Amino acid sequence: MSLDILRITHGRQICRPIQLPMRGRVLVRTGQRVEMDDIIAEYVLPERFMVYNVQRGFGLSASKAESQIERLVGEHVEPGDVIAQSSGLFARVFRVPQEGRVISIHSGKVILALGEVKHICRASFPGIVVELIPERGAVICGQGAILQGVWGNGKNAQGELIHLGEAVTHPYDQKELDIELNGKIVSLGSCLREDLLTALLESGAAGLIVSSLAPLLQSTGMNLGIPLMSLAGFGDIQTDAYSEAMIKEMVGRKVFLNAYMPDPFSAQRPEMIVPLSEIEDEGLFDEEVRLRIGSKVRLIGNPYTGNAGEVIELPAEMERFASGLELPVAVVKRTDDQLVRIPTSNLEVII
Repeated sequence: MSLDILRITHGRQICRPIQLPMRGRVLVRTGQRVEMDDIIAEYVLPERFMVYNVQRGFGLSASKAESQIERLVGEHVEPGDVIAQSSGLFARVFRVPQEGRVISIHSGKVILALGEVKHICRASFPGIVVELIPERGAVICGQGAILQGVWGNGKNAQGELIHLGEAVTHPYDQKELDIELNGKIVSLGSCLREDLLTALLESGAAGLIVSSLAPLLQSTGMNLGIPLMSLAGFGDIQTDAYSEAMIKEMVGRKVFLNAYMPDPFSAQRPEMIVPLSEIEDEGLFDEEVRLRIGSKVRLIGNPYTGNAGEVIELPAEMERFASGLELPVAVVKRTDDQLVRIPTSNLEVII
């Protein structure tokens, strides 16, 4: 059975692959310690391409035009180098405007790749390089506390965590608190108003964590300019008890917020990490996770979205629900001591 796994824990091994989307050059070595934003790997692409149509420019046939070309495929060229020139009284010359390389000569045309633009991938938290991914990047490992969410806008930042709780719902609320937010990672409750996001951004916050985000604010969140992580997704959902407890443990500490966009294929989730300075126990790698009696879970789907609790029973027989589906169920004791029967597919297992 496939399980949704939500990591809300401390003292655990945290390993993440950091890699390029295409082949490049890896800049770290195994055993090296890296800090957040250290460059792990890079690849270089041309800044632009330029085509010289020698045939048309010189008014020659394709075969005669190629005889006027003075460069070879793969040759490096500098600004001002001659690419092709015609003979005669009214000679024409094509010169290179920028450093680059000849990548094609065909049918009287010369194609140049000019300039360079470097693309890099950086470490998203401090740790040790434990494995190299050839021509792509590396696996970085650390150990510490981790709090995962459901949705992120793809950005990352670091800073001291400050918790404003569920009370802040209006942009003027945080001003009345008279708390310095500049450079801080700010945690608050559900965010249902765009002006609250704008006010927190203008306050200088380095990153935001919300219990939930209004669906209409998804586009605003994606373009916010600082990392934004939603713990429970979209709607008006309060922070669950386990996430709230972890946030309170992290308050006042330097945290690393990686608001990854969720990826169901790699099980990537947005997350906040407080790493330890050293790996204390190399035996704490993730083991196989199974839903069992005693498992801590967070509930998905109305009317229990965002509730958390503990599995106290796993009935052997499936149950038929109002939808007509027969599904395996779990009996969960919520943090408010209420018992609910819920399909196992509507549970996120917390480890």
